[in-house]
Amino acid sequence: MSETADIAARTQRFNEAARTFTPPPSTRHAKLMPLKDGIVELRQKGASLRLIRELLATVDVSVGTDTIARFLAEVNGDHIPQRQPRRSGRRRAAGPVVADPSPPAPSPAPLPHTEPPAERSRTRGPRVADPRTL
Repeated sequence: MSETADIAARTQRFNEAARTFTPPPSTRHAKLMPLKDGIVELRQKGASLRLIRELLATVDVSVGTDTIARFLAEVNGDHIPQRQPRRSGRRRAAGPVVADPSPPAPSPAPLPHTEPPAERSRTRGPRVADPRTL
């Protein structure tokens, strides 16, 4: 009988611990949480994220403006859209690439340059002298 009572007591203690359990605070913005009220107040008064970052740096809390923006959105319950990854400037071929088992045809020889240098359109990048015209 004592074994049944012991199991019941352990079960009751476990259930009580489960009811009173509170999850540990998130470490995501652990540095900013103690300063939450001041940050929100500054933002409501119209302070820029850069100014808030500088004020936080005076109390030895170094964070970026993006972190402050995410923190404020999380605190206020706003939804911040995910940023799209940057695309490279290169363009891809329009059609699908098909593997061709035959050897590639030889490319034609480049045509000699016939335009005078003054009439060529300038491309982006630094201006480099043409050694043929020196």
